[in-house]
Amino acid sequence: MLRTSLLISSSIVRRLVVANTATNVQTSSTLKSEKRPQIKVALCLQRYIHLSPEMTQLEKDYTNLITQLETEHSYLSDHELRHKSELELAKQRQSSATSAAATVNIVETAVDLEDRLAKEFESFQFMSRETEDDKTNNLRSQNRKLDQHLLLVVQRKNSQSGKDEWIFPEKTYDGEPSLRAAVDQIISTCGNIHVQISGNAPLAYYKNDADSSSKKIFFYKGEYLAGAIKQFATLKSAPYKDHAWITHEDVPKYLSPSYYKAVKDMLFVF
Repeated sequence: MLRTSLLISSSIVRRLVVANTATNVQTSSTLKSEKRPQIKVALCLQRYIHLSPEMTQLEKDYTNLITQLETEHSYLSDHELRHKSELELAKQRQSSATSAAATVNIVETAVDLEDRLAKEFESFQFMSRETEDDKTNNLRSQNRKLDQHLLLVVQRKNSQSGKDEWIFPEKTYDGEPSLRAAVDQIISTCGNIHVQISGNAPLAYYKNDADSSSKKIFFYKGEYLAGAIKQFATLKSAPYKDHAWITHEDVPKYLSPSYYKAVKDMLFVF
């Protein structure tokens, strides 16, 4: 009886060992067959405004009101005091031709100075707020829309759909010390430019569930300081087909809806 029990127990143990081994082999093969997600980093490069935006009508009215109040409640300037003293001298001359005021010789009065400066101001030509790239609508130049923030987007061919799409410059993570280190290579790929990256951590994350490649993109943000972007459209072998500097209002027109949804909170400006 005891021998029979031992035989049954050893048989059960062997079956459990075989089943456990088969499960481990199956799990290992399943993990190997699963595709690891592809990690990428992208750079949202922004050129900040160079000119203050034009004031709205409400802002102009408020500015005029404040200027008027400050003028009415302020002390007289040196020019106004000079004009006041000249008026007093003119009254003294009219009252008495032999007074001391009659001997004062004024070469240029305050009124004459105002008239001369007014003529100079009328002939002065202000520099245009529009550049040549504004007039030609050159989207490849950052020297346009100086009173608005611009973002750099690049065009490439989608490997899944085969259609052209606009994205932020990106790079596949390939064992760099960190994701932040991979961003520096994106900068060199775009051209000989100087960029200030905002921090060492990504500000946004994107994963397209419809994409079978299971890629994950981590977005960084940088400020364009100086330099020239490569003209990808004129290069024979380039990572991108074209590039453009677009305003924040045009971003939804260029990026796909899911892509824009992932980065829109990162595009805030102060």
